[in-house]
Amino acid sequence: MSIHTLPPGAFTPERIEQIARLGQQDPVVRGYRSFHSLQEGRIVWLLDAPSKEAVVAWCKKVGLPLDGVTELELEGHVGVIRPARMGIPNQLQAIVEQVQSDGVVGLATLRLRSGDTICALIDSDECEPLGIVPGAEVLALCKATSISLARTDQEENPMKLSFPNQIRGKVVNIISSSTLVIIYIDTPAGQVVSAMIPSAAEQIELKVGDEVTALFKALDVSLAKS
Repeated sequence: MSIHTLPPGAFTPERIEQIARLGQQDPVVRGYRSFHSLQEGRIVWLLDAPSKEAVVAWCKKVGLPLDGVTELELEGHVGVIRPARMGIPNQLQAIVEQVQSDGVVGLATLRLRSGDTICALIDSDECEPLGIVPGAEVLALCKATSISLARTDQEENPMKLSFPNQIRGKVVNIISSSTLVIIYIDTPAGQVVSAMIPSAAEQIELKVGDEVTALFKALDVSLAKS
């Protein structure tokens, strides 16, 4: 969520509409919803973005004065609170296969549309209220910064990794800045986005077309009803 203050009347509705269109065309930041009081010079924008730095760069590019950026964790709708979907680019459709619990922590096993399985750790007392039961259709949410990548195009060096969640795919786009590298991966389960600092990206030397494995922990997966 970005918050903006500008001189009253400085922006016209046409100018706001132009910025909104730019927010739908940008390859990194995508506008979700916005609220405006042009007479008072106040704007609140809800955006899908891999990082706060990406939002700052986008606001500068479109000429929108910026007060600050806040990462949203929860969203509410008619009394129901759930993980905020905006700002989380990785949203994979899945079906709950199994839920195990020790009374404190629940371990949900999910089947993705690709047939792969992933795991998510959630509080045991949240399973039933959220409808996380076998057979339920859910969205598995994971931040781009929680996705690590490993090359899989070198068959002579098979990987042995402890990450419980591993999804193979192909790099289809790479967007770089001085502070962040965003890598888009096409997988049978859906698009996966990873964000990392430039030095980390240099170590794995990825390019478009490379085969990679997206790695993420069960603790980094949030669940929402689809």
